[in-house]
Amino acid sequence: MDAVTTIGTGETVLFWITAAIMVLGALGVLFFKKAAYAALSMVLVMLGLSVLYFAQGAPFMGVVQVVVYTGAIMMLFLFVLMMIGLQATDNYQNQSRGNIVLAVIGAGAMAFVLSAVVWKANLPAVKEFGVDPYSNAPIENLALALFSNYWFSMELAGALLITAAVGAVLLTHGDRLSPKRTQKQVVDAKMSAYAETGRHIGQYTAPGVFARSTAFDVGAISGETHKPVEESIPRVVRVRGLDRSLGSLDPELARSLGEQALGKQPEHPYHGVAATQSVARARTWGMAGEEAPDGLLQYEARPEIEAGEPEVKEDEQ
Repeated sequence: MDAVTTIGTGETVLFWITAAIMVLGALGVLFFKKAAYAALSMVLVMLGLSVLYFAQGAPFMGVVQVVVYTGAIMMLFLFVLMMIGLQATDNYQNQSRGNIVLAVIGAGAMAFVLSAVVWKANLPAVKEFGVDPYSNAPIENLALALFSNYWFSMELAGALLITAAVGAVLLTHGDRLSPKRTQKQVVDAKMSAYAETGRHIGQYTAPGVFARSTAFDVGAISGETHKPVEESIPRVVRVRGLDRSLGSLDPELARSLGEQALGKQPEHPYHGVAATQSVARARTWGMAGEEAPDGLLQYEARPEIEAGEPEVKEDEQ
């Protein structure tokens, strides 16, 4: 047997192992319900194809397969999936039966027309070209092989690309994950959550010390208590232990607030805790302070108004 066509045992073992892994990856692309898992399975198939390129003595094709297809295109696909969300779905089950029947009939008619065109087409015989690296013979051989001997594979690849484009459009314009709520529904939901769990109705104060820093990992200072508000720091930062104390950001301000709390330093007459507590509350629904009245408060009428006398005297005019 010619040495060029001889395949060694190691190359045979490598091919069968790589081919088996690629088949498993292809099955994952078909049967995984989550798009992210299917994309990772496709990455496995592409890496196996790169290994086969290296085994066949084509290192450039192997590197291009890894860098361009696996490293760029598939990673871009995964990035788009992370952007639009993995749980975005379309209401395929809500499609009417008539639309499904029309789609199947249209696909069958298109397949019949394409098959009839190919069957009736008079394709010329494939010519044998000499392989000259300095001519167009390799390119012509490739073109003739693709569009004459392997025309069905090319048509299949074109249909696959069109399907991928339509699928990308459907994924991008997915259904809403929750129904759109009006402003009244949002207010009712917030009030219900406040009544049931005591959840804060409004928005929390933004993190960072006002007029001193906008750090997202330092709690804001409450205007009523002059203490840092831990809820103003994002929950993810607090859970991971990345939040900082006020002293690490502004030691002088932390010392001043501590002395005011201990009574060692007089408070500001307009911004201190005592000044805040001295302001009367509005006694309205949702405000801190005394309980709001159950009904409309009816004030007693003045006697002169009841008697029909004018409220403003003539000598006062």
